[in-house]
Amino acid sequence: MASIRDVARLAQVSTATVVRVLNGGATVSPARTERVMKAVAELDYVTNGVAASLSRGSTRLLGLLVSDIANPFTAQVARGLEDEAVRHGYQVLIASSDFDREREAAMLASFARRTVDAVALLSADGATESVSRLVRSGMPTVFVDRRPPNTPAIPLVRTDSLSAAREAVRYLIGLGHTDLGMICGPVSMPTAAQRAAGFREACAEAGLVVRPECLREGFLGTEGGYAAMCEVLDLPRRPTAVFSFNNMLAIGALRAVRERGVRIPADLSLVTFDDMELFPFVDPPLTAIAQPAYEIGAEAGRVLFDLLENGADAERPDVVLSTELRIRESCAPVGGV
Repeated sequence: MASIRDVARLAQVSTATVVRVLNGGATVSPARTERVMKAVAELDYVTNGVAASLSRGSTRLLGLLVSDIANPFTAQVARGLEDEAVRHGYQVLIASSDFDREREAAMLASFARRTVDAVALLSADGATESVSRLVRSGMPTVFVDRRPPNTPAIPLVRTDSLSAAREAVRYLIGLGHTDLGMICGPVSMPTAAQRAAGFREACAEAGLVVRPECLREGFLGTEGGYAAMCEVLDLPRRPTAVFSFNNMLAIGALRAVRERGVRIPADLSLVTFDDMELFPFVDPPLTAIAQPAYEIGAEAGRVLFDLLENGADAERPDVVLSTELRIRESCAPVGGV
């Protein structure tokens, strides 16, 4: 891994000049600044945040990068990580990318430079090169919920999205549904791809054919759920049951069915991934797959502290936690309630 001296040597400046450039100093000439930044890019240099923190004791901070802080699942993960951090005398710095790759990359670069001692990543599909740089800097890192494609094989805390989705769809099939639909996130997201695969597998093992128009992919947030469900409801022949990728899509979907006067479950059964505290109290109460979000966050914290104490040399298998299908009144046999 390149050092600051390597950067200074390649740029033909002093190490002090490199430091001033990286800290945004306005006293360095444009020509020297350009040479330094070219050297940084050529050498793939990042500040070693771990070494820097050791030199000054420790930041006593963990970083948590999330894609959507408004999602209740994310909030519970953050709470679990925070409680585990407090037990060790640490605090958590939370950064939300809002599904913006450039913003995500900037936050990862900030973490790599100096701000935290270890990082948990719960991001959409990842600024992959920035993740790689973070790991190469020596920063203890854990993925939460999903491992983006083309990223380092660092520890991961997750549930089995494919199996949980398959179980939920089997439940719908057991109620007699043979024409099913799914509203799903972008398939570039590992969890979206896995849940869509579970949906397809359950249908295939029951000998059911999924109509392509009934699998709506690429949606995020409540507005995405609303748009996806509107597309399903606009089909000349709509499915009798719909599986939602997550809770935010399900909330948007509920708005769509109510605007259209579609009755759940008399006209359409609905089940979603990611239970919420409000789901037992909506009308009708919503059947949902519950993930142990708080425990996922706490376990991610335990992994990070193990990395801080024992290093990252040994390979660690994924930590896979169990889900629960909570059956409520939003699903019914075909043609009945």
